[in-house]
Amino acid sequence: MTTLRVLIWFAVAAVAMLAAVWLAERPGTVTAEWQGWRLDSSVGVLLVALVVLIGLCIGGWLLYRWIVGAPFALLAGWGESRKKRGYRELTQGLAAVAAGDANEAQKHARKAEQLLAEPPITLLLSAQAAQLAGDREGANRAFTAMLEDEHTAFLGLRGLIGQALREGDQPKALAYAERAFRLKPQTPWVVHSLFDMQAQTGQWKAAQETLETGQRRKVVTHDQGRSLKALLLVERSRAAERDGNTADALVLAREPFALAPERIAVTQRFAGLQIKSGDGKRAQKTLERGWALAPHPDLAMLYLEASGENDPLKRIGVIRRLVSHNENDVESQLALAQASLEAGLWGEARRHLEIAGGTSPPVRVCRLMAEVEERSGAEQAKVHDWLARATDAPADRTWRCAACAAQHEVWRSVCESCGAFGTLQWRAPGTFGHVLPPETRAELEFAGNDKK
Repeated sequence: MTTLRVLIWFAVAAVAMLAAVWLAERPGTVTAEWQGWRLDSSVGVLLVALVVLIGLCIGGWLLYRWIVGAPFALLAGWGESRKKRGYRELTQGLAAVAAGDANEAQKHARKAEQLLAEPPITLLLSAQAAQLAGDREGANRAFTAMLEDEHTAFLGLRGLIGQALREGDQPKALAYAERAFRLKPQTPWVVHSLFDMQAQTGQWKAAQETLETGQRRKVVTHDQGRSLKALLLVERSRAAERDGNTADALVLAREPFALAPERIAVTQRFAGLQIKSGDGKRAQKTLERGWALAPHPDLAMLYLEASGENDPLKRIGVIRRLVSHNENDVESQLALAQASLEAGLWGEARRHLEIAGGTSPPVRVCRLMAEVEERSGAEQAKVHDWLARATDAPADRTWRCAACAAQHEVWRSVCESCGAFGTLQWRAPGTFGHVLPPETRAELEFAGNDKK
């Protein structure tokens, strides 16, 4: 590019020199008369005068432009400098938030607000700085101000949801979540948060609608939605029964069993209603399918109830029919041991308990062994030995929340400890039970979102 410019200048100079030589070889006179005035000049002088005149005109115009534009240029430069300083303060403020320095973050936030004429940008920093400093009112003001701009409204709603949850104001958090859902129903955290809050407040139908929207938007996978929808329908079935709508309760319980028979609560709910409606045979079929996927002591009790059998010896045969669908599970051995114990078959009870306990029998096996020894008339030393072993034995399976590990005596859809929906599993601590399907881990990311 530089070479090209040099060549152009050389060409212009050459042309000028050639023109000068040409004029020198061809001298002439130019005469001009105007209003009695006469002007005689050579061609060369006239051309030089014209060039000078043109140069003066151009110079004057440039001087005028500079004089007129100088104030605006100064203002623009000052404004650009102000904006740069504002963004620098904004960057430093965000860095302070990341570092956990509340005082420094607030200082930079105030300066950024003064320097930048773009409130939406600085409001986020102000809100985060206020949160870091524990200034709830300041954070709420900043997040609320963000709602006035369409570009920051969604971000403001997320901040207000978090603030409301921290303050324990669930109705307000739910209202904000509903607004955010209307704005962007395809956003994962919106679907997850709204679903959790609706489930925690017992809004089962609304939660189901949110879940189905999440499925349509590909925010919730098919397997996640299937399992969670089944539990929502269980709760809707319970609500219908409480309202006296037994028929509706049974209809609502049938669909979840088709969706997720591996869920113990689903099997228990459907079979229990079948028994209440007098359909013990179908209840047994339901329980057999459920036992094959996820055995549980409550299912064994329902199976005995559905059979209508009261004879202790015959009840062993009933239990054998049930456990034949999943013989290798520890719950099957425990069910047979319990039935044998009730029938007075001490040897059979011991045998099944030994299989269930293995080399390290859990608490439940130790206590049942103690009961067998006591009822069979064995020495008290044996009874005391098994009771002593129970104090140091591995923990039993129980209902444990997979999100927070809290233990529950009975199944419930919402964890009483962390509020997560659908996270209770029948398992021992430190294990992942076989109760839930393989997709459980992904499901728990959904059900326990923002509670970690």
